[in-house]
Amino acid sequence: MKKIVLLALILLSVACEKEEKGYSISAETEGFEDGITVYVNAINQSNRPTIIDSTTIKNGAFKISLPTVESNDFNYLTFNGVPQNVLFLAENNPIQMTIYKDSLRSSIIKGGSENQLFFTYLKKMNAYGKERQELSNQFQVASKLKETDKATQLSTQLQGLRANENNFRKEIAENNPNSLVAVMALTDLLNLKATPAKQIKKIYATVEDTLKTSRLGKNLDRLITASIGKIDIGSEAEDFSAPNPEGQVVSLKESMGKITIIDFWASWCKPCRAENPNVVRVYNKYHDKGLNIIGVSLDRNKDHWTKAISQDNLEWNHVSHLKFWQDPIAKAYGVRSIPATFILDEKGNVIAKNLRGPALETKISELLGEKSL
Repeated sequence: MKKIVLLALILLSVACEKEEKGYSISAETEGFEDGITVYVNAINQSNRPTIIDSTTIKNGAFKISLPTVESNDFNYLTFNGVPQNVLFLAENNPIQMTIYKDSLRSSIIKGGSENQLFFTYLKKMNAYGKERQELSNQFQVASKLKETDKATQLSTQLQGLRANENNFRKEIAENNPNSLVAVMALTDLLNLKATPAKQIKKIYATVEDTLKTSRLGKNLDRLITASIGKIDIGSEAEDFSAPNPEGQVVSLKESMGKITIIDFWASWCKPCRAENPNVVRVYNKYHDKGLNIIGVSLDRNKDHWTKAISQDNLEWNHVSHLKFWQDPIAKAYGVRSIPATFILDEKGNVIAKNLRGPALETKISELLGEKSL
């Protein structure tokens, strides 16, 4: 009888230990009143947010225990009556936070290798973003003042910065195949069109199998599948034809120059309209040397499309099926965001993609500038 009781106690002890497994969040808060509700939110496989637990702030702090994480993913905290959120990676390690009500995004999060890597990645990306913005501003000023040498130097610096940024993303992915941050970095590279999808697929193949079944892993796999086989750097551009604003059918083949830019845009796309003056400047500078452009619009309204062409002084061939994101040319080229550009050589091979601002001018200068003559 005593042996049975002892066995029961042992089993109960083991059961209790299992229930206690998981992770915890311990937080100090600044600026919050006591009694404010804290919600722990997750994203389900359908990419919809769901509240998984909650607690309240007491004496400027809170602690909450959460169940074992089966698949690492991003979770976030929200606070009743407070905008924004605190993002973190759910992992089976204690997490410590210092949360600032006036700037939730500035909150300090420590605990676990995944969070450490994620915030290292985030900090580096923010630093690259600030440096890129500063160089871009300096380039715009130099261009307006016609300081050609300085503008060229800044353009080269920007191009180098982008290369360093993308190399950092690749290194994160290649050196951390067991981390969800690797999946995040590869997704960023694919969405930014900074690396060919085939190369991303090769790196993704080295990622731990459990990550491939995660929400973010499945999403990246879908993006890679959608991109593979589409027009990419090194492949031959697919010929196409569509009506121009006058209703005449115009083809890529008849619009080709020594160098050709296929420019996917739309009148409703603010980044496209902001980029148009740069494209116009590049076109005016290099058209006589062999640069041609054909614009493919994702507009739905013909009047809006033609008005934007006139307003922005886009003096090159334009075509559109007026089918928004269902445009067959955009689908054939795997365009998922605009502006999107494909630069072709005179044989119709894609030699660069999605260059904007100084990077576009630098590339065209390399191909058609005095040094290339």
